Amino acid sequence: MDVSPFGRRVGKALIVTVIATAISHLLLSDGPSLSLWSQASENMGEAVAFSDDQAFTMAVLNTMIAMPVVLWAGMRLLQERRVYPMVLVGTLGWFATVGNGIDSIDDHPGALLSLGALAAFAAVTALSSLPHEPRRT
Repeated sequence: MDVSPFGRRVGKALIVTVIATAISHLLLSDGPSLSLWSQASENMGEAVAFSDDQAFTMAVLNTMIAMPVVLWAGMRLLQERRVYPMVLVGTLGWFATVGNGIDSIDDHPGALLSLGALAAFAAVTALSSLPHEPRRT
């Protein structure tokens, strides 16, 4: 079965996007649990390590830094070039996806963003790798 270069590139992009989403979502969902651990230590009489706002801000910043790095590094490890449009679309799409669904995971450690939103994000990001044909050797 012969797959076109476009099909291989989109397949690679989809795999990398799913991995980047999993890593970024894990970082994002750690924020509320870090906040709860801080509250538990405060209730036990220990010094407060993080406030709720600090934990939340740290989680959002970490996930926003991780997404473009993992997208870029993953595509480069799979020997794809000209991945910057995909990284840009993925980063902006992740920002929009997180901004739209942050209330669903903010107060519930272990909660997930909407699976429909995550699937749409992965599809759009993977398809954004299409306009730039890979260099033929």
